[in-house]
Amino acid sequence: MNEKMTEKDGKIRVAVIGGGASGLMCACKAAEFGADVTLFEKNKSDKKLSSEARFDNAYLGKKLLITGKGRCNVTNNSDINTFMKNVPTNPKFLYAAYCAFPPEKTMEFFEKGGTKLKTERGNRVFPQSDKSVDILNVFKKKIIETGVKVVNQKVVSAEKKDGLFEILTDEKQKFSFDKCVICTGGASYKATGSDGDGYRFAKKFGHTVKPLSPSLVPMECKEKELCESLSGLTLKNVDFSVYDAAKPKGKPLFSERGEMLFTHFGISGPLVLSASAHIKNPENNAYRAQIDLKPALSEEKIDEKLVKLFSEKSNTNISNALMSMLPKSLAKPFCVCCGVSPDKKANSVSREERKNIARAFKSFSLEISAFRPIDEAIVTSGGVDVKEINPSTMESKLVKNLYFAGEVMDVDAYTGGFNLQIAFCTAYLAAKNVSKKERMIKMISIAIDGPSGSGKSSLAKLLAKKLGYIHVDTGAIYRTIGLYAKKNGIDPHDEKTLSEHFDKIHVKVDWIDGNQHIFLDDDDVSTDIRTPEISMYASDVSALPKVREFLLEMQRDFARKANVIMDGRDIGTVVLPNADVKIFLRADDEKRAMRRYLELKEKGQDVEYEKVYEELVLRDKNDSTRKTAPCVPAKDSVILDNSDINLEETLEKAIEIINAKLGAER
Repeated sequence: MNEKMTEKDGKIRVAVIGGGASGLMCACKAAEFGADVTLFEKNKSDKKLSSEARFDNAYLGKKLLITGKGRCNVTNNSDINTFMKNVPTNPKFLYAAYCAFPPEKTMEFFEKGGTKLKTERGNRVFPQSDKSVDILNVFKKKIIETGVKVVNQKVVSAEKKDGLFEILTDEKQKFSFDKCVICTGGASYKATGSDGDGYRFAKKFGHTVKPLSPSLVPMECKEKELCESLSGLTLKNVDFSVYDAAKPKGKPLFSERGEMLFTHFGISGPLVLSASAHIKNPENNAYRAQIDLKPALSEEKIDEKLVKLFSEKSNTNISNALMSMLPKSLAKPFCVCCGVSPDKKANSVSREERKNIARAFKSFSLEISAFRPIDEAIVTSGGVDVKEINPSTMESKLVKNLYFAGEVMDVDAYTGGFNLQIAFCTAYLAAKNVSKKERMIKMISIAIDGPSGSGKSSLAKLLAKKLGYIHVDTGAIYRTIGLYAKKNGIDPHDEKTLSEHFDKIHVKVDWIDGNQHIFLDDDDVSTDIRTPEISMYASDVSALPKVREFLLEMQRDFARKANVIMDGRDIGTVVLPNADVKIFLRADDEKRAMRRYLELKEKGQDVEYEKVYEELVLRDKNDSTRKTAPCVPAKDSVILDNSDINLEETLEKAIEIINAKLGAER
């Protein structure tokens, strides 16, 4: 059977693969935004209830139902700074998603859906009923309201053919969609359906999948016999810390107060799960867990209590005496760990032994030997590389109309509702963008070229402001590559070495209050690149063919998405050869040098006119004679000489040129 699901009746047909937290939110929101949504979920319900028929008898939200010990910690009602601190993997990638759908929006979604919420310690948000099923019921109600179609079949393949996404299920059914969202979760808790399907789909689409490892996972200890004897014991209100054994006097990698428990293999519980996110490769590295059993008391106070206790129970075995300060099952093992016989009478305990016991109350230690298997982890660390996903839309940078949301991506957080918030906010952003119809609007591009100091950047900024276009300063992008070369000690003429660094160079351009800002590895370098030294670096690296090829697609992409005024040295000849308007600015060498000199002085730089003039002439020679994309006018460009006119007059003439090219009713 082949169901053709292309755009019809004005609706975009969307496939959402995975009926977990992110898939449910994405499906509901995308349908709410006007898309025709089909949700694929492979887990099957054993209940066979008539009420489940609307959902094709799919077991939706299987993992969601067991989170928070069945209570479902839906989010953490914290601000963005707190949220980011609790996301150890790629937090900056989630900035736009958090802002689009913050915790208050998550809470509003469920409360409007009929489930009242409450906020507990640590800003953790739960349903007032303490029942996760009430959270799932909000989604089910929304599915019915918005008309989401549920298909209870396993997706075995997802491919893009002829602009459409073809979905094949294990029941040999084929479906076609305009857009597709992968919400399959990670590889943990396989019993809930998280078996890594999403990673296989992503790889088939050409995406990189970062190595997978367990996060928020129980830990095995070398003291296995001790832990096994204490299996089932829960410790509450203890301080749990983890140290790098190689740095015994260093700060703890993790330290929090709360609850933990012993298991037959080691330790688990909320504190242990949170601590695991701070540990890397415990099999290869030495980590020590330290438990403060009495965090409210100092070691001295504990010693005083022990003196009194041993005096009152002088003829009692020390293990029995300690039961007034410790859980019964812990008393004997605790004595052994302190190097004291559990059967020793309290009145025969030496001062040194008593001090050791007091010390052990504050630092009961265990050696961590391994994580439990990923199947026992709450979340998966690793996943689809976020560098290949647009953080503002959740759309793939490699495959148009393919989106991702939730744990399938390389993002994970600590316990406390942060992981579900990631699932919900990324799903919302994907849903919002997957529902948008593409507008076939012709974007206008205006190319302004010219040598250094001709005023092309100043003119471009004014034109962009006047016309309401985006200004793209391509010279700033080359300057950023020059800055990278300088910072990393790379000769700007060494094309081979520089090209080997391309996968490490992360340049991002953004517009803040209408002004272009340029970022290198998330640092705003807009000011750092405006020095004479970096200008020369930019001139050198821009002459390298591989550098120009590396940046070419980025520059062209700006013109595809918006009306742009783009300035540089080869915009009209190479970058945008089909630009609607091409202007080439010219001015006398001396006047250009003076403009550049005054500009640098105004910025507080200590420069000499003669030096500026020499560098300008040298750069002119380099730019105009280089083999790759020399700075020369395009054949169809309009030459505008502004040697004897000011910036306002240059602007007027440029507008006249644009009007003549585009028509006065632009």
